[in-house]
Amino acid sequence: MDGQHTLERCCEVTDEVLRTVFVELFAQRVMLEGIVLKPNMVLPGMACASQPTLDEAANATVNCFLRAVPAAVPAIAFCQADNPHNWPQPV
Repeated sequence: MDGQHTLERCCEVTDEVLRTVFVELFAQRVMLEGIVLKPNMVLPGMACASQPTLDEAANATVNCFLRAVPAAVPAIAFCQADNPHNWPQPV
């Protein structure tokens, strides 16, 4: 992802966006048990001086989701293209 934003800033913005999404889904009476969430990973911008390890990015992403995604959501999916750091992909 382009930019100089830090891992922490990405986490803040992702948290805010996810909370807003779920407020709106609740307002529209969407059954969360029937959705698959396709969010971004929590990553710094490619121009950020501090780049995380794979484990650091994974932990930041999971912790953000644990705070912002309701437990009723059954699945979270990532697009394989969301890998600007060229980390290994699960098969």
